[in-house]
Amino acid sequence: MEFLLEGLLEAWRLVAVGDAHVLHAVWVTLMCTGLAVGLAAAVALPYGAWLGRTRPDGGGLQVFVMRVGMFVPTVVVGLLVYSLLSRRGLLGGLELLYTKGAIIGGEVLLVFPLIVTLTHGAVASLDPIVAETARTLGASSWRVNLTLMSEARTGLVAACLAACARCLSELGVALVAGGGLAMRTRTLSATITYELSRGNFSRGLASGIILLVLAVGVALLAHRLGREARA
Repeated sequence: MEFLLEGLLEAWRLVAVGDAHVLHAVWVTLMCTGLAVGLAAAVALPYGAWLGRTRPDGGGLQVFVMRVGMFVPTVVVGLLVYSLLSRRGLLGGLELLYTKGAIIGGEVLLVFPLIVTLTHGAVASLDPIVAETARTLGASSWRVNLTLMSEARTGLVAACLAACARCLSELGVALVAGGGLAMRTRTLSATITYELSRGNFSRGLASGIILLVLAVGVALLAHRLGREARA
């Protein structure tokens, strides 16, 4: 209990004094999470809605692959990104290894299957009459897709929030592909690992508490959206 109290006090002190390392880790975490989820959602939402609406040949296999992708460990994704961006890798010439771009790219790969799977489930569960009505009114295939996405918007928002939660807490990509470099690519989760490796439990716990606050904020937003949807 004393350790937890020390962590709370240290977290408050670090935020109150504007500790540069902690604030930079918060910024890197939020920036990478926001961009990764935004980029992934731009493709994953319409793709998942299309799978849920058309049920194409091979669609079952695509959904299965996306579901498998949901459970791939973050460190494996980090290794994949590392192999692509290292000097001998396919994209080594871009010199993105150990940069924020590497973290964002890895997190896009991490959450893309999650968003597709949840979007597919939300759209597939809609009443078929929604799509039939849109087509009867002369809507194009793209407009039908947008209509279904609008009807399933609560599920789509939940998918994006779930993706945010996974990015906030992930460690494998941040360390393997991002390098966890101080004042450059070190996220809050990487900061926790680094501080604990130095035996600085209070500072590590402080970073963990800050990360927990961010996670609770995402959970509260998801809960509020769920209540509005049921109202």
